[in-house]
Amino acid sequence: MNQKREFFRVAIERIGQIAKGAETASCEVLDLTEKGFQLRTDLPAAMGDSLELEFPLTKEAPVQCTVEVTYVASPQLGARITKISPEHQQCLSQFIEQLNVLNLTGF
Repeated sequence: MNQKREFFRVAIERIGQIAKGAETASCEVLDLTEKGFQLRTDLPAAMGDSLELEFPLTKEAPVQCTVEVTYVASPQLGARITKISPEHQQCLSQFIEQLNVLNLTGF
């Protein structure tokens, strides 16, 4: 059964790295929420796989986390965050909040 997203997606384009065990590949983060991501990658993945994701959210704020694959339509996949440091979660939440404020105010 597919899991439904709880938060609105924020479109973003960031290049990062994804790893499954010893296998690593580049990935593109296409969009995000406070709880997960949509990615494009050549790394083979299946529903339920646990992956390590790292990408620069901003110049000053990298994001490193563990995600679980919840959707696969190769080369894209959806993943929910299963492990993230409080600092990286705070950066992610603040980034989304700032984008929402900018979008609502039109600046």
